[in-house]
Amino acid sequence: MIRSLQYMALGVPDLAPGADFYETFGLSVENRADHLAFRCKGRDQDQIVLVETGKSRRFHHISFGADAAGLDAVANRLKARGGALLPRPFAGAPDGLWFHDPDGHLVNVQVAEAAPQTPEPAILVNSPGLTPRSGVRGCPTRALPTNPRRLGHLILFTPNVPRKMNFYREVLGMKVSDTLQDEYGAFLRLSGDSDHHVIGFLNSPAPGFHHASFEMASIDEAELAAGKLFAKGYKHAWGPGRHAIGSNYFHYFRDPWNGMCEYYYDMDHIPAQCDWEAIDWTKKDGMFIWSADGPPPPDFGRNYEID
Repeated sequence: MIRSLQYMALGVPDLAPGADFYETFGLSVENRADHLAFRCKGRDQDQIVLVETGKSRRFHHISFGADAAGLDAVANRLKARGGALLPRPFAGAPDGLWFHDPDGHLVNVQVAEAAPQTPEPAILVNSPGLTPRSGVRGCPTRALPTNPRRLGHLILFTPNVPRKMNFYREVLGMKVSDTLQDEYGAFLRLSGDSDHHVIGFLNSPAPGFHHASFEMASIDEAELAAGKLFAKGYKHAWGPGRHAIGSNYFHYFRDPWNGMCEYYYDMDHIPAQCDWEAIDWTKKDGMFIWSADGPPPPDFGRNYEID
């Protein structure tokens, strides 16, 4: 039913630190009447929205895109479960359906599709016995642009992973790609052609925001971008490394409120008709194959919205 992840929103005590962080991260900012919106440069789609709430940082809402038939299907499924439709949370919020998921997280489904991406030529990589890049230097310069291409996924905390997972499957029509053992985590994709996951859930005593993840075009881009965050004093969280779940390379940084933002590259893609087999991974094997840091730090799974 839903066909795209549109954007995610955080409620924050002060917009200015968010503007500095996300601009340093590589996004463009738009200052609007009642919120800040951040976009990937050259792409006409909000990806992060910040709303000033005067309180500590909290996850505010998530927005998905659907066609008109999909919107009606979501409304009917929600009604069958006894779910209530809500008004827009602020004047600048999009139209469409607004409702709460089982954790009270606000969800929007609007008639929209993902803004198109310009296909980029594959990076030529030499490997043993194969030299597709011959007579050309492979090392980029430090001036290589480091702009994220799109918001690929976000991860939320929940006190009940199966309940949250089933709501997004049954109401929004999403599919489960992989899980973590002992009901610790679940990773869901769109029902059509999709990245391995566009949303995921991790167990915690209370709901909250874990991280947002942005696609880069290469490991070089991701790590040169990371250097800009280091130069501004932003806190490294974990990486670089490679996940098993989704297969993507990763590098995480803390935002000003101890949430996280991730650069990723080379995510698994699952066609709509693919007979994909979901694996119930152990935490260790699912979270990383390798990392420059070794295992994730002790606070990687900490829900700072509880504090």
